[in-house]
Amino acid sequence: MKLGLLISSLLISSSSLAADIPDFLDKKDINNAVFNCLGDAPKYEKEDQKFIDILWDETLTYLSAYATALTNDTTSGCLNSDEAIFDSTEGGQKMCIMDRRDMKLMVKNIHQVLNNSDKAKKCFGAREDVSWIYNPGGELTKNSPVAQHFVRTTFDEFFEQKVTNKTVRKLGKNFTQNFYKMVTGDEVKMPASFPYDISANALPNLWAAAGWFPMYAEESKRNDKNFDNIRGGYAYAEIFGHWGLLRIAEINGEKVGAEVGMTVQAVDTLYPFHNHAISEIYYNMRQPACKNQFKTMAIREDSPLITTVKETDSMRRVQFDEGQHNSQTMWLSGSAEQDSLLYFHQNTIHGFDIDGNCEAKPEERAIVSVWARSNAQDTRNDYGTTLLCESANQPGTPAKRGEIIQCDLTKFKW
Repeated sequence: MKLGLLISSLLISSSSLAADIPDFLDKKDINNAVFNCLGDAPKYEKEDQKFIDILWDETLTYLSAYATALTNDTTSGCLNSDEAIFDSTEGGQKMCIMDRRDMKLMVKNIHQVLNNSDKAKKCFGAREDVSWIYNPGGELTKNSPVAQHFVRTTFDEFFEQKVTNKTVRKLGKNFTQNFYKMVTGDEVKMPASFPYDISANALPNLWAAAGWFPMYAEESKRNDKNFDNIRGGYAYAEIFGHWGLLRIAEINGEKVGAEVGMTVQAVDTLYPFHNHAISEIYYNMRQPACKNQFKTMAIREDSPLITTVKETDSMRRVQFDEGQHNSQTMWLSGSAEQDSLLYFHQNTIHGFDIDGNCEAKPEERAIVSVWARSNAQDTRNDYGTTLLCESANQPGTPAKRGEIIQCDLTKFKW
């Protein structure tokens, strides 16, 4: 308890220092911002409030560092911006991430929260009453008075009670057993653009109590196109967003589309080729155990490598040949130290291939990322939904490397 409160007091000072308004933002939009919560404002008893305060302070610390990283131009060659990979073909295509309007809005929204934290806090809660987000348990919970106070169903209970596939259940229990080691330790490292550490090493309460969702573990038709080791070896948590702890519908009358959180993907897995009609970004927070351990493939919807095979008013079915000569050049390696930031435009087809062969104890390792989606306020365009691609030769089955991949892309409505 005392440790948690000490962490809280330290974080208050760090977050307030980091909340200076950058000169590329209009102070009139930031100061005295007006917040409209998504749903009712949470209310807590005095005994609960001190734990909410700890969680809130770590949330502000997390968001402040994230906004700083996105607008850090120290090594990027950009103006007020970090540099991001957005397409892995042609040797890797890059851009200044703050050239994107959705990124500008997300950073503005974060600074509106940071500089009006007392007012924004009314939209913040532990979300302990939400039945479909979970506590990883284990050492992560033991190190967090907040996670101990706000009781959720644990990963152990989730995989035992809600997962019917025996292979996925076994993999999920292994994922649970090693989750703490995956998200902490010396291998977890912040990219250079971050002003300080916001990993589970530094923010133990936030990472333990955020509420995690193993989004592929339960049975669904979508998982016919998925791999068992991803179903049992992947989870994400949302901090700021419609499903997260800080739920804001509007700021100054403008809808908020940001979803900001973190993801964990076990090594020795291929996150299947997929797409969604919401822009998405990742910051890699892991040092690789060997060269080319973390590989990403990203192809934009207008790439010459993509062929349209079917079209309707709402969908465009496309194919690309991942087995073509030199297909390995479609994949780019990255880490916390090299090309750490990825930006995926709407409908970008992407996947993550995480090698575990060079890990001494692969069962204890994962790729850890700061993750966000930026325009989730537009519910017409596939809000929150991830569409898995499939084998073109065997539709309805997972798309493997080395074959023709088939994906359904959402047609945007403007």
